[in-house]
Amino acid sequence: MHRRETARAVSVPPDSGNGGHKRSLRLMEPPSLPDRAERARKKLPVSLALIDPKPLTRRSIGDLLARAFPEYSLVAASTCEELLEIEGGRIGSPDLVVVYIRSAGLTNTCVKSTLELLRARLPDAPAVVLSDRDDGDEVNRALTHGVRGYIPTSIECEVAVAALRLISAGGTFVPANALRSATAKQENKVESEQQRRLDELDLTPREFSVIDLLREGKPNKLIAAQLEMQESTVKVHVRNILKKLHAANRTHAASVANRLLGQEAEQVVLSTPLRLTDRAQSPGTPKR
Repeated sequence: MHRRETARAVSVPPDSGNGGHKRSLRLMEPPSLPDRAERARKKLPVSLALIDPKPLTRRSIGDLLARAFPEYSLVAASTCEELLEIEGGRIGSPDLVVVYIRSAGLTNTCVKSTLELLRARLPDAPAVVLSDRDDGDEVNRALTHGVRGYIPTSIECEVAVAALRLISAGGTFVPANALRSATAKQENKVESEQQRRLDELDLTPREFSVIDLLREGKPNKLIAAQLEMQESTVKVHVRNILKKLHAANRTHAASVANRLLGQEAEQVVLSTPLRLTDRAQSPGTPKR
């Protein structure tokens, strides 16, 4: 009984002077920590910040982060502006700022302004985007905005925590699926561009077969044998290929074809006829 009375005697009532001032920001602590650990944590500067406009998910994600990073103090805010309004200089420069953008893209005005404000006001704090989208284009846009990590909500919680630790240690994280998606899109884009340029050349399937063998340096006789046609027919195909590729000879035609069909296809520009020298030359006679 004596202990209870003592506890009531030293209890501190809420500050009535601030009753009308609503605080949208709050220091989030893991509920399972002992009181002594909580008091010790409150003396630490804020190390981890979360920006999420929705109260329910802000609370849920904040609790998850608090449990995953018990060594950090955590502050949660609905906007970047609210995050910067924390009094007493508690926030300084956080070790990490997580921004949950939901399904909004990096082209969204609010998302762009948030990342720009973070970069301007907290340049030393690595920013991490938490998003419901995981396509490669969004990852690339995030990186161009100076984001150090892009974490889709589709990954496992353990992976997300490991990613945050990696970023906090100075690394960069992007999801593997997004990288594969971006690579596939780039490859499809290159193939599509390559096919478009080849279509512009108006080569027939037979001429494609001939030029593939020209690239290997094979003479007309071997080309004719491999494609089961007359050597005179091969000469006609070669002549047509030289004309369509604006090539002076078969070696030049093979060089043009290598750029079209090889690894450098995306760099080919055929807006003007190709020439061997600065002087205008007419296509030469094919080698026999």
